[in-house]
Amino acid sequence: MTAEDGASERGRDAGTTVPPPAVLLPDSSLLFDRRAKRLAAWVDGHPMAGYLEFLSRLAEGQQRAAAAFHSPIRPGEAEWHRHQEHAMPLLPRDTRALDEGWRNVLADLLTIRSAADLPAPTRQAIDELAAQSAADLDARAFRFLHGQVHPDKLAATLFVAAALQVVWSLSAAALDPARFQATLPFGVCPVCGSAPVAATILAADPLEGVRYLYCGLCATLWYYPRAQCALCESDKAIAYLALDRNDRLLNDHVKGETCGECRSYLKIMDEAKSPGTEPFADDLATIGLDLRLAEAGWHRAAANPFLMASPG
Repeated sequence: MTAEDGASERGRDAGTTVPPPAVLLPDSSLLFDRRAKRLAAWVDGHPMAGYLEFLSRLAEGQQRAAAAFHSPIRPGEAEWHRHQEHAMPLLPRDTRALDEGWRNVLADLLTIRSAADLPAPTRQAIDELAAQSAADLDARAFRFLHGQVHPDKLAATLFVAAALQVVWSLSAAALDPARFQATLPFGVCPVCGSAPVAATILAADPLEGVRYLYCGLCATLWYYPRAQCALCESDKAIAYLALDRNDRLLNDHVKGETCGECRSYLKIMDEAKSPGTEPFADDLATIGLDLRLAEAGWHRAAANPFLMASPG
């Protein structure tokens, strides 16, 4: 692996022509279609080709489910006031905010069972979810949203996570971005309170070179200064690790931003080096970097739910 010091990264946001918005909310009409196409673009020659192709089809299903979803979580004025006064997430990960709409999304996603090439564990998970009661499905949603993922239930968790992504991303898309402020701690999503799965450096004016963190649940981007750990907020021992040129899994636009204080890392993607970057998809497709970083003793700041839940 190759390393770069974090000192050169500090201060680069200062060159932007406008103050960076606190949040960039997802475009619900394009989010999952863009993700599906990006995943499909990674498939050819990839060691995880089968899984990425499956996830591309799942994202296509999420796009269809999103078009039919009409019950986003809507915050009231009291929730906005608490967010602005106490720097709290606006739509925290809580099943009390859900109605039967999320289960309808899940049912739409389970129609992928018609695909002929699904592995046996995936079909078993689909059959299990299809047979469960509303109460049991809501309990599954609760466990996922609170990080309680059983290692024997990962395939089923993937579908639950995909359905909840639709709900929270469409709910985020319906919000007013002008009313947002940073949350405490700053490294959690101001919409839902999730930790970031990755970061991205934007390429387009007027935010060229600005770093945003990316939420794996609601797809919100929120501003975070460069060369600062998203987990412990330290800026004292930041370095950037990348795969060597002779590594067949090399992807030049992705590096691991490591923190020597807490020994964590977050993958950071540079849009200028790879137009069309989609942080969630690119995080999944660059698992080779995760493996190298783990071998070197670093741990992810937050897990990608789809890397936890490979269907076999």
